[in-house]
Amino acid sequence: MDPIANGSKPQPCVPSHARLGGQRGVSLIEIMVATVILSFVAIGTAQFFVRGRTGFDQEERKRVGVQLAQEALERTVTLPYPQIDSWLEQRTVGTVDYTISVTSQLDAPEPEMKTVRSTVTWNATPTAQRTASLVTFVYDN
Repeated sequence: MDPIANGSKPQPCVPSHARLGGQRGVSLIEIMVATVILSFVAIGTAQFFVRGRTGFDQEERKRVGVQLAQEALERTVTLPYPQIDSWLEQRTVGTVDYTISVTSQLDAPEPEMKTVRSTVTWNATPTAQRTASLVTFVYDN
């Protein structure tokens, strides 16, 4: 239906840039500000994942250290009582070197009893060492 025949006035054709207050797009400054903000978000996200991976690696090394200490302790206490003695061993798991040390103390804390301690040491970082240690008592039967 024709608007003039209807008695209404036709709407003037207004360019889209005039309706937006003279803006035609995104300025270079807005793009730069958005890029800087996104860069900060990306850097923060990357740091989050790097720290998470580092924490995971440290916990995995600790788990292996405790497992090696448990294994060494079990291997030692299954020996006959007179053969339970101190020993030292180096073992590499993955890329990490572990030092396993088992010590035996006679008549402690009571006569005819040995205190057996298994200690595992490894480098957590180039400047820091970590240790896992387990202790048990063995009676002379």
